Amino acid sequence: MGKTLERYRKLFESVKKGTVHPLYFLYGPEEYFKKEFIRTLLDGALGQENRAFNLDVIYGDEFDLALFDDRVGSFPLFTDRRVVMLRNFKDLSTAHKDHVIAAAGNVPASMVLVVETRNEKLDTARLKNMKKAADAGGLSFCFEHLDVPETIERIRGRFKREGYIVDTDALDLLVESVGTQLIDLVNEVEKICLAAGDRKTVDRELVSDVVGKYRTEHVFSLFDALDKREPGAMIRLLDRLIDGGEQPFVVVGMLLNRVSRLLEARAIVSEKGRKAASGRTLAGLMSGSISPWYAEALGRQAVRFEAPDLERLLANLRWVDFRLKTSTLEPKLLIEEALVAAHLGKTLAYTGNTL
Repeated sequence: MGKTLERYRKLFESVKKGTVHPLYFLYGPEEYFKKEFIRTLLDGALGQENRAFNLDVIYGDEFDLALFDDRVGSFPLFTDRRVVMLRNFKDLSTAHKDHVIAAAGNVPASMVLVVETRNEKLDTARLKNMKKAADAGGLSFCFEHLDVPETIERIRGRFKREGYIVDTDALDLLVESVGTQLIDLVNEVEKICLAAGDRKTVDRELVSDVVGKYRTEHVFSLFDALDKREPGAMIRLLDRLIDGGEQPFVVVGMLLNRVSRLLEARAIVSEKGRKAASGRTLAGLMSGSISPWYAEALGRQAVRFEAPDLERLLANLRWVDFRLKTSTLEPKLLIEEALVAAHLGKTLAYTGNTL
């Protein structure tokens, strides 16, 4: 089990064994595990039968100070605890953040206050103070994304719990097509299991039928257009992906995953020679579990790029990932800017510089 998965295991186990803190500060971008932990915490703190009168969920963009104080100061009904959950702490005004931090330092014994935010980095004084209050009076926890091998391990386990054996190349295609966001992958697993019916094995053909071939084909084609110096074709393919309903952050995740894999494949082929580009050989040399089918596709595409071009593209996609979290600009335009800049041989910096 990977380090991140082990952290999650310990977090969930503590609640299941009866440890419930009066204060939680939950931050970070991994929404699937955060959602599952909140469900587990509510089961441990309240149970289903006591939630109607003892659970309040308050959202940062609709925050009412008087309502918050009233809920935090209320006594539980028919049970030992109340739970107040404040979602989207980042959306509070400065004064309201200070008020919540002060309240977090004096949570009643009959209360569980859960403060949540999608912030990955605690880069402001108030985020740091919220974490400090939680560490002193309860628990703070960063919900990080799993790395690709951990994600594949988790999804393989999910199929197994549903009674299915999944082929390695089917898993590769699923991650390649959907990205590495666990919450998106779990949604697709549910669809695949419904489509599988009485079949006990999930293969690449079934994944392709359920997820849709256009996703993977478009990502491969997009890199082909980049390699062939065809920016017009590249932008059209990107438009089809996003206009077809793909979320921009999913597209960026797919592209980041692909570039990282291409860099790894290219480094291996450069060191070992062209014979290493064969699917079975390359699959055995690359990190994590990867099918010969996927390895061969990566090997064919990797050798058409120079390493500096891939490194530049990786930097630009990381720039997009950062800007998607911090900018109000049109997401599709940000992705286009990153791809065109890579095509022109330019690297975008995290300072917000644009072409």
